[in-house]
Amino acid sequence: MSIPSRFLMLLAICLFVTSCGEKKDLPSEEAPIPSDSVLSAEKMVHLLADVHMAEAALMMERDQGQDSKVKQEAYYRGIFKKYHISQRRFDENLRYYRQNPAVLSKIYDKVIQELEARQKFFPPVK
Repeated sequence: MSIPSRFLMLLAICLFVTSCGEKKDLPSEEAPIPSDSVLSAEKMVHLLADVHMAEAALMMERDQGQDSKVKQEAYYRGIFKKYHISQRRFDENLRYYRQNPAVLSKIYDKVIQELEARQKFFPPVK
């Protein structure tokens, strides 16, 4: 399976998983973000794109038989540092956006576009 196929498959799985769950009283798509702790949708796009790229790299390393536990921690630490957030704040933001599947779906549409744009900077794996 090629790397672009893996990215799209991983994104599809993540979108499916995040859209599943108990339906709650959802805020409207136009509702303002409730607090300063919630990242903007645009920032979430870039953050999630970085997370999915890290996960794809880790998956490739695992496929090659490498132990990626230390790298996983380093990747996430670097991503969280880049966006000035903690693991807890990341988890809270995912929880917040999962409560509105329509908004999360639009975010993931942009995540896919972002990953496709980044893909041109990486040579194909043979």
